[in-house]
Amino acid sequence: MEPSIEQQILEQFKKAGKILIVLPENLNVDALSAGLALRLFLLKQQKEVSIASSSLVPLQLRFLPGAETVQNRLTQGKSLVVSINTTVKKLEEISYQKTPQAVQIYLKSQADEFEQQDISFSKETAPLDLIVALGGKSLESFGKIFEQATDRFFETPKINIDCQAANEYFGAINLVDITATSVSEILVELMQKYEEQLIDEDIATCLLSGIIEKTSSFQHVQTTPRAFLKASELVALGGRQQEVVKNIFKTKSLPLLKLWGRALARLKLIENLPVVYAPLGLMDFEKAEAGSAEIFPALKELVNNLNGNKIFALIFEIQKNQIDLQMAVHEQIQVEKLLVAFPGATQSAMGIGDLRLLEYRFAEQSLEEAEKFFEQAIKTAIA
Repeated sequence: MEPSIEQQILEQFKKAGKILIVLPENLNVDALSAGLALRLFLLKQQKEVSIASSSLVPLQLRFLPGAETVQNRLTQGKSLVVSINTTVKKLEEISYQKTPQAVQIYLKSQADEFEQQDISFSKETAPLDLIVALGGKSLESFGKIFEQATDRFFETPKINIDCQAANEYFGAINLVDITATSVSEILVELMQKYEEQLIDEDIATCLLSGIIEKTSSFQHVQTTPRAFLKASELVALGGRQQEVVKNIFKTKSLPLLKLWGRALARLKLIENLPVVYAPLGLMDFEKAEAGSAEIFPALKELVNNLNGNKIFALIFEIQKNQIDLQMAVHEQIQVEKLLVAFPGATQSAMGIGDLRLLEYRFAEQSLEEAEKFFEQAIKTAIA
């Protein structure tokens, strides 16, 4: 009988010596918490584990065990590799001479001399046995981490773990469970099937953080009995619930407060419609010293503090010439009509209370053009 997806993943964990965990560019609490928990879990099995995201870890999440280990770029080898094409000319001897100013390398062929076109140079790459991608719907979701090392991503076996319906199943092994409220919830079950005794207080706290944040402390309308059960099991294993609630819900970072303030200053209404939105440009992020990790929390602050509306949106340029939209939509609004008005938009597994989250990328438009498109599309969809 063919092994289950979970068994295949666990077998890969056993075989791999060097493992990279990658997190989305739009870093959220669930992906970060799940990644840190998995890192600690694999370290207990004597694996060499690194974790990377092109986003910085927000200050309020640095209480999570191991948060300081998240890299913003993949480490490269330290050697320059000199490659010699020997398909025609065969290498007979190699030697070098070192002086205070230089190193000269001598290549002697068996027949014809080597020419400049026979030699190429590259940087050594640190070999990986396995890449585990958490919470990304596509390889592009991992941003610069993927862009700067595409060869390594394509050459290395990948495990893709996610709970988004829009996932593109880009891994060699794909554990995509759209019935789960979070990636952390999926990992709880995976670890319990493998080595539950390895789940200590730090691992339990990380996983609990992901579940609590993703369910808005169990107040989200889509919170399931399964999420409650896994959270209670994590508390029993030593998960520090009060620490999680204090840091995630009761502490707001200065960059978040600054970005929220700039969003409030730029807040706009669409006449006669229950819609509020704020455009945020590159300078807003620079002045607030904020990044992609503050976008979703800033949207949550708008939702929590502006009553009486059905759609809350941020239109933002966090990278030059790349305009994105995050939009929280009340259940009374027909999401299907919005998906038609914003072709290619995706519905995130995340939500804010009983509001669903839509994400959209504008095609080669300025921030001002994106605003006009947004207003027209909203009027078409719900007017």
